[in-house]
Amino acid sequence: MTSRGPRQPLDAATVAQLVNVTMRLAMEQSVLRDRLRTHELLLAKHGLLNADEVDALVLPESEQKQRDAQTRTLIEALTEDLLRRGG
Repeated sequence: MTSRGPRQPLDAATVAQLVNVTMRLAMEQSVLRDRLRTHELLLAKHGLLNADEVDALVLPESEQKQRDAQTRTLIEALTEDLLRRGG
């Protein structure tokens, strides 16, 4: 008997499922990029943006937890798209 190795849940993903995941990620990324750029432009316009401070910011624990939860939600949605049968 041949060993197939560890379970690979993405082996059965169809092209349609992969397209769905790609499109969801593209939409998320597009919205985030546009909103971030809008905020940067407004803050710079009012002299409030300092890129070095943004890069050095240490998030409060509550904010980090919220961001982690949002990331988990997105990953779960992408996983559902990948594993959904029939595209």
